[in-house]
Amino acid sequence: MELRLRYRLFSQPTAVFVVACLLCCAARDLPESFDKCKRDANFDKCLVDAVNKAIQILKTGNKEFEIPPLEPLQVKSLVIDAGTAPINMRQTFKNVVVTDMISTSIIKRYRTDLDKYLIICDSVTDRIQMVGDYEMSGRILLLPITGSGRGNVTLVNTKIEHRLIGEPFEKDGIPYMRLKEYRVNFEPKRVYMQFENLFNDPLLSQTMNRFMNENWEAVFNELKVGYAKSFGKIFKELSNRIFEKIPMDTIFLR
Repeated sequence: MELRLRYRLFSQPTAVFVVACLLCCAARDLPESFDKCKRDANFDKCLVDAVNKAIQILKTGNKEFEIPPLEPLQVKSLVIDAGTAPINMRQTFKNVVVTDMISTSIIKRYRTDLDKYLIICDSVTDRIQMVGDYEMSGRILLLPITGSGRGNVTLVNTKIEHRLIGEPFEKDGIPYMRLKEYRVNFEPKRVYMQFENLFNDPLLSQTMNRFMNENWEAVFNELKVGYAKSFGKIFKELSNRIFEKIPMDTIFLR
């Protein structure tokens, strides 16, 4: 499958998993209300506890550290192409509002190897709802699909793996880390899709929406790499803004 993605943030929104999974913010030090973790045998467990606390602290934003409210998350545009059979579809979303992702998320596990600049974070999210203006064209199986209007994609009981792959660099002789890749993998238990005005015909629109929801696994499995790459690109850009300002030893205590 070949996927092409483009995105732009609506203003300067961040996402809870960037801040939470890294446990850092764009400043010289963490907020005083954050718990800090030392790189010892209990490091990964400490991060889990500290991050779940940080999620609640950061949900409404933090002006001191220029973190806007994280609920809802606003994305100006998102383009996803799935280019091979049986799903050949182009989805364009504008003014997307992502809700519930922060409020219903729990960090379950960290697996870190800071010597290799690798951070893996596992989370569970009860509900992720993405609502925005859509345009769509392509084919599902042998059925053509086209339309524009309001669209809603909702993921339920989703396991998410965040894999952050970094590299070292220095400023003024002080070690920092930046990300080369930020990989995201979504594994939802259920996905609901609703697209208004498909085919510009109410009856055909209802029929196609029913078909997509009855066959949601086949449809979403072809598209989820696109969604994952979109969020990964956003998270990478935002997290590198953070890493390039805070020394690594300030983020992760020795």
